[in-house]
Amino acid sequence: SQDYDLIVASSAPEAMNILEQGDKPHLILLDIMMPGTDGLQMCRNLKARRDLQHIPIIFITALSDSESEEKGFEAGAVDYIHKPIRLPAVRARVRTHISLNGMLDHITALNQALNEQLEQLNNSDQYNRNLFERVFMATSEGIILLDANNTIIAVNAAFSRITGYSEKDVLNASYAHLSKDTDTPLSLDSIRAYLADHDHWSGELHSRRKSGELYPELRTISTIRSHNNEITHYVIVFNDISSVKETEQRLEELKWRDPVTGLSNRALFLNQLGTVLKFCNRGKVSTAVLVIDINNFRYINDTYGFKCGDQVIREFAKRLSNAIFVDDSIARLSGDDFSIVLAPKRWTIDDAYRVVLALYGRIQNSLAEPIQNEYSPDLRLEVTVGAALYPTESSNSPSSALQHAETAHRSAKTANRPIAIFEDSMSDQIRHQLKIESELNRALEQDQLVLFAQPQFSPDRVLCALEILIRWDHPERGLLGPGEFIPHAENSRQIVKIERWVLRKTLEKMSALHCINPTIQCAVNISIKHFAEDDFVEAVERALTNSGFPAELLILELTESVSADNLDKVVQKMKDIRSLGCSFSLDDFGTGYSSLSRLQRLPISEVKIDRSFVLSAPDEPMAANIVEMVVRIGETMGVRVVAEGVETHVHADFLASRHPHVYLQGYFFGVPQPIDVFLEAPDVNVFPE
Repeated sequence: SQDYDLIVASSAPEAMNILEQGDKPHLILLDIMMPGTDGLQMCRNLKARRDLQHIPIIFITALSDSESEEKGFEAGAVDYIHKPIRLPAVRARVRTHISLNGMLDHITALNQALNEQLEQLNNSDQYNRNLFERVFMATSEGIILLDANNTIIAVNAAFSRITGYSEKDVLNASYAHLSKDTDTPLSLDSIRAYLADHDHWSGELHSRRKSGELYPELRTISTIRSHNNEITHYVIVFNDISSVKETEQRLEELKWRDPVTGLSNRALFLNQLGTVLKFCNRGKVSTAVLVIDINNFRYINDTYGFKCGDQVIREFAKRLSNAIFVDDSIARLSGDDFSIVLAPKRWTIDDAYRVVLALYGRIQNSLAEPIQNEYSPDLRLEVTVGAALYPTESSNSPSSALQHAETAHRSAKTANRPIAIFEDSMSDQIRHQLKIESELNRALEQDQLVLFAQPQFSPDRVLCALEILIRWDHPERGLLGPGEFIPHAENSRQIVKIERWVLRKTLEKMSALHCINPTIQCAVNISIKHFAEDDFVEAVERALTNSGFPAELLILELTESVSADNLDKVVQKMKDIRSLGCSFSLDDFGTGYSSLSRLQRLPISEVKIDRSFVLSAPDEPMAANIVEMVVRIGETMGVRVVAEGVETHVHADFLASRHPHVYLQGYFFGVPQPIDVFLEAPDVNVFPE
């Protein structure tokens, strides 16, 4: 839209109405899948109209099979753009076809003007003859004048520049001799027959220069007739379109090739996969499809920039290519996602498993050496692989075979495993995951999520804070606890949407409670995925500003695993949040594997003893020792210690006698309740009777 004026229509009738009323566009982008009249039929309708048939049409489609493309070209399209759309490629294709069409319009107009001037030449004075000759020779397009017998009677300077033939080489020669090497599906006789009825022909063809070089040409031929309507001359105007064709070739490569690695893209890979699967069906042989990605690749892009990311992708592609055999195929699907299809062999299922595992081993070996580049320290890559064997009962197409590999890959990611091989049960799991994701989207849209809160007490048992929890008021299954949907949300970006909703709604509610109890704090759980978002700091600041809730009363709860990533970056982001006035709590302390040396760098104000240790502490010496250790660590770090899981008076008495300075939270002091309960009765007695 920066380069062209765009007019958008949502259906074929609307588009035709626009074309009838306004100026004609230079180019039409047409989706094949449209409501009512589809894109193919609309293209045929446009090409049947004399006033619209000259407009180039480019199809935009998610269909990648060759049959669909053939139908499109038969309908009159000049090109295809496959979804997902890459704007730079779209702009380049649009620019090329508008340029080519403009060139054709130009030489057609020039041909017509020459035609008119030649018809008037016999009646012109010498001055006009000389003027015409100067224009004829100065025109940048090649021009050939033929008599009725196809004898060349004149050429201009551009003809010689383009073809390499001098005027002397071709004057009085037969045009048929000059065109004997022309590469066009129409013979010269066919063109002459067409001109006898229509007086004008245009098209692309390949001609040979005097040197023998073949080059692409855009050509128009028009007739000049006498007063008794007999053809007396032919006017040929042509242009060398080598540069345009080179651009088209580059665009064609972009259509099927990944621009960063030069590997096949998703569209070409599906075609290649289709060929392999057909061979498997005919020959009763087997293959395997793999999907591979780089673990934490986003961290590389975020930390070192996209130039570094592209260098890593190129080197990774090279190493993957070296790990496969020459008959195997590899593609970059998107981002850091790659796919491999193995050359078909007469394998048993056990053979195929072994081959996949052997390839995984070669991939691992190829990554043993760190990747070196100019934008970052040496990088050691780890990958996750999903594989699917073919044929299977549930896989009968390229898309389903690839989908099964992607399902296995997703299963491996969820289970934190390096590789998984597809099993039919995975489809059920993924379908369930997608169902939950869809229902969660609806829950966010329809306010089905509900805020709960559990009170937290100071050592002298005064209400001091609320930990915010979430429930889902499911329209069919009733009130669901977080364990039934949060893990599904964490497998997608939905956890970010949910936690931002929680943060926004919590601060709105707490702002109202603050007017009644100005000292009560609130604690909100933040996942690692949410914390890693680039705009996390801005999101917290925006929620605080919009609600008016004091930042110093907001506690953000993180888990130990936050320190597993780039520690410097994590610490800086935490400091940015603290500069707003907020504080941090480290949840489930003692359950992770982070070293104390890493944890002590985190700017936290509180640690929470995991409830499993508190529950067991009165009866199990090991759990009691862990509770004591966490309390001492908290005291050493100078932070508040909160004991979760205080379920009975036994737990409360144990902590009161052994650790009297610990803050308390659990069912003994208060069960989670809707947050509105605390708004309605902020001093409610939450102690059990």
